[in-house]
Amino acid sequence: MMSSPSHPRSGRRARLEPLLLLAALPLTWTCHYGFQGGGGFPSHIRTLYIQPLENQTAQFELEQLLFARLLERVPRALGVRPAGRELADAVLTGRIMRYDDVAQSYRAGDPSGQATVVAHQVQIAMEVQIIDARQNVILWEASNLTGRGEYQPATQSNQDGRSKAIDHLVQQIVDGAQSQW
Repeated sequence: MMSSPSHPRSGRRARLEPLLLLAALPLTWTCHYGFQGGGGFPSHIRTLYIQPLENQTAQFELEQLLFARLLERVPRALGVRPAGRELADAVLTGRIMRYDDVAQSYRAGDPSGQATVVAHQVQIAMEVQIIDARQNVILWEASNLTGRGEYQPATQSNQDGRSKAIDHLVQQIVDGAQSQW
């Protein structure tokens, strides 16, 4: 801060101002670091394009559900903004490889010998890459992520299990991308 000629600084104040500025520098570095690049990406990564997913399953709506959840959660969790492909600093690509809905646990059978399914588990397997679009380098990849979500068929639907499995997948992607930095 410059003092005007009409208000000269006292000698003590002139010596304290540089010390106060030095004391404040770590605070500005901390704040700057927290917002630049965010979430663990290199500092030049500020925008992310999430490419529509490739789906190798018979669950045709799965790619749209997973894409929407990725778009909703990943940029914010990684501290970047969504962007179009041409403007993005990084690109997330993915392929859904498998969808299973399997009985997980059973209750002892009734007098006719039929067992009752108590819980199902939805499993969604995919591979993911996050690519630095400017330097054409893979920032992070996973070849076999599996999201799991359980549901009880007596009170819930397979959509409940699928939603939990999608959330689990998205969290794994965020955790994996952040673990690199």
